[in-house]
Amino acid sequence: MKTERLINNNKQYLKIELEEFNQKDHSFYLAKINANDFLKIYTIRPAEYDLEKHNSLAVSFPDEADYYQHLLKEDKEKIAEKDFQREADTDRISSIAKFLNTEEYAFFPNTIITNCELINDREESQIDEDSSEEDFFNFKEKPDFISFLKKQGEKYFLYVPYMAKSVLVIDGQHRLEGLKKAEQSILDHYDLLIAFIIGFDRSVIAKQFYTINYEQKPVNKSLLYQLTGEFTREINELSFMHNVVKLLNELNESPFYSRLKMLGRAPKNYSSEAKKKLSISQAFLIDSLIRFVSAKAKGTLYPPVFLKFYKNPDEHIVIVRAIARYFNAVKIIKPEWDNPDQSIISKGIGVTALLRVYSFLIQVIVKDELGNNIDRISELKIEDYQRVLKGLENVDFTTGGPYGKTGSGGSISKIKDDILRNLVFLSNTSDVKVFESDFKENYLSNFSNLI
Repeated sequence: MKTERLINNNKQYLKIELEEFNQKDHSFYLAKINANDFLKIYTIRPAEYDLEKHNSLAVSFPDEADYYQHLLKEDKEKIAEKDFQREADTDRISSIAKFLNTEEYAFFPNTIITNCELINDREESQIDEDSSEEDFFNFKEKPDFISFLKKQGEKYFLYVPYMAKSVLVIDGQHRLEGLKKAEQSILDHYDLLIAFIIGFDRSVIAKQFYTINYEQKPVNKSLLYQLTGEFTREINELSFMHNVVKLLNELNESPFYSRLKMLGRAPKNYSSEAKKKLSISQAFLIDSLIRFVSAKAKGTLYPPVFLKFYKNPDEHIVIVRAIARYFNAVKIIKPEWDNPDQSIISKGIGVTALLRVYSFLIQVIVKDELGNNIDRISELKIEDYQRVLKGLENVDFTTGGPYGKTGSGGSISKIKDDILRNLVFLSNTSDVKVFESDFKENYLSNFSNLI
């Protein structure tokens, strides 16, 4: 494998010889590129979430449904601009630079995993891997950063513009940042093994990032959900719930307004008081909500109660409103919602327990009060949820109280059981096991038939 520089029409390119690898009927490519060259063409752009910008934007929309549609449009328009990598760890970069400058056997035998935009993937170009170099060089409408994958006999070559930001790094940013700090004499004779995952939809690339960075090493899960949600071209369960959570965090009337740790961390410019209110992470809320729209949850004790609305894009906003109204009722009954340093009600375990209770409540409401018409869930107001939550005020959510400060799956179940026992709306809940058994027979099977 070799790499050479070319000049055409006063523009420089790297012509990179590739080695094709096939796995599960799909191909990726390996290349050898000198560190000097690769450091000039790669980019890493940490994902950012500007809450202040989104909050300001949210209030400019007269209706939350309009804002939701705007979010979908915004995500689609920005697919090509979104970012994969985490913020760099400066200590790790310094350690890598020291390793390179001082160790005799300072090898990076593992690959740098990358992606680049191919002109082959643009239908309007009519350029494919069998096209000639001249077809690519002479195509006037091509963006400056676009690359070209060519097959020549049994070999593949990648033509990459020799310019900044023409190759996007999916994994390997710390090694590259460390290389930047290495002595020039090292870089002159330092080859890198580069893996190119190219020719796939952006959602596939995001999934690769997720697998590499989450399943193999600890990485911020909220960041991964942000990436996966925004890199998915079609609306799937995760990308949909990603937008739901964004809305809940950004709309003034939402009980979760400015309360979620987007990307799993607090903004650096937040005051200590504002940081105290960040009581639940983006990822945790998505994990708790996603079963409400997942067909896989059919037949379980907590079925996808919003599946009907999820299937119809015009009704997506019904889900956002139902969640917001329900938790606004919780907030009215339990004002401690706004004091997460004193109460766990608005923390992960409290919110998840309340969502499990919602699943029970909504199924009873649909059958007993809405004539088995799921569509009428959209009619339920905050006052309706206050009524069915009467008794919640008797449950002790105090930090360090009966459920502890953080909790586990067992704590969530205990909180859920205690809420059920106290709700006046649900009769015969003193023995939760008996209640759940009766519920399965009288309500769960009925609701399952409706979805």
